[in-house]
Amino acid sequence: MSASSLLSIDAYLVTPNNPPRTSVDGMDYTRCAALHNYLVDYCLAADCRPDLAQAAESSRATLTDLSTHGETAEAVRPRLHPSVAAFLAAARICAAPLFYFVAGMPNPDGNINGLFANETADLWGEPEDSIVRLYFSHMDACDGESGGGMLYHQRLHRASFFVHPDDTECAFPVDEHRQSWHPLEAILSNWVALIRLGKVVASPADEPALYGGVKIGNWEWRPYGHGQIAGCVAAWDRLCGAIEVRRRQDRGAMIDDRDDRPGEPLLTPGALPAPRGHGGFRRRPALHPPTPWDGTEQGEVVPPVYMFFSDPGAPQVDVSGWRSSFRCHWDDGHRAVPEGIAFPSRAPPGVYSECVVRSEPEAAEEAFRLLLPSNLYGARRSSGAELKNKMADELFQHGFKPFGGNPNRPQRLERLLDHWANLVQRGVWSVGPHGVQGSIDVFKDATVNWVDYTIPSSW
Repeated sequence: MSASSLLSIDAYLVTPNNPPRTSVDGMDYTRCAALHNYLVDYCLAADCRPDLAQAAESSRATLTDLSTHGETAEAVRPRLHPSVAAFLAAARICAAPLFYFVAGMPNPDGNINGLFANETADLWGEPEDSIVRLYFSHMDACDGESGGGMLYHQRLHRASFFVHPDDTECAFPVDEHRQSWHPLEAILSNWVALIRLGKVVASPADEPALYGGVKIGNWEWRPYGHGQIAGCVAAWDRLCGAIEVRRRQDRGAMIDDRDDRPGEPLLTPGALPAPRGHGGFRRRPALHPPTPWDGTEQGEVVPPVYMFFSDPGAPQVDVSGWRSSFRCHWDDGHRAVPEGIAFPSRAPPGVYSECVVRSEPEAAEEAFRLLLPSNLYGARRSSGAELKNKMADELFQHGFKPFGGNPNRPQRLERLLDHWANLVQRGVWSVGPHGVQGSIDVFKDATVNWVDYTIPSSW
């Protein structure tokens, strides 16, 4: 059994052309079970062992979440919506973790990480048995705590992923946090997309992770996926294209002969630096000539690169305090800058690539940090949570991740560029002869029109 021999799952994936069905009563359990079982088979195929292949063939007929627990499972069936029960009757059990974010499925009558998350329901005033835990977080399996994992709301028929019980404040009350709840098939489709992108890689469980990173069963989170390079460059092209269209529309069909740069593109190919030998995401290609911090890469530490510059003379940003997540991520949360890399107390505003420690559980070389010189009281993250006081680099970040993952993992540069293109196309940002108009102060609009300055959640 190999990954290449798996049946195609494309017909079940949620895409812009194949959205979740709205005519289904409850969960679209057929679609969700197909995606779940694809991940089970993919995980087993990663080990390429005949005994696992035989186990997979056997499990197709018998080992589902409900059938495994027999009478215990049947006793709780009346407490489940019929569509949820149908999903659990079709979703096969996997001995290994189902995916990087989750360890497995709960015991129907378990008190710790059991099927019904009634403690969470009671905490937020939800009816008993209204919240079902479909998967528990691998962090729960590691530290023995409960409350994490994939929760499914049986009234809303939407799911959301929680690393820790404290995350629930970003999703409850549910009617006030609809952006944190999504069809289960959309979340599972995101996980398949991570595999295809090369961001999450399945390999034999005894094979070490690249860069000494964390591995969960067969699943390894890579600092970046090779498909992300092309995706980010394409997003840059879309942003430049949107600006070019708007500047021509705003000035009429004819280019003004008095323009000192008539028809000149925003960024010529010669302005891009040649790729370096390093295989990191942000260096191939950089969107501006890369300006890394003093010092060079030190093993698994990849310094930030200054990609989008502020105007000369713009106020510097204080990044020395513990409240600066920019520095916190830089020094791996240990309050100590890696040896051999100088970290300043102040930095010019603008967009930087994320500082990455590649051995971290969710290293993100494809990510960014937008440093701003002023606080943005009233601005929000994608989760709807307000930006924290003195957090200089949280604008456009998503925070709580209903599709799975650590809330502190930063947003992807590709999504920022696409979002900026959308702001240009909608006329939220004005465009002049030489591109988007305004200074770094434009971002203060986020304190009033915060919806325009949030990027909808994805992985």
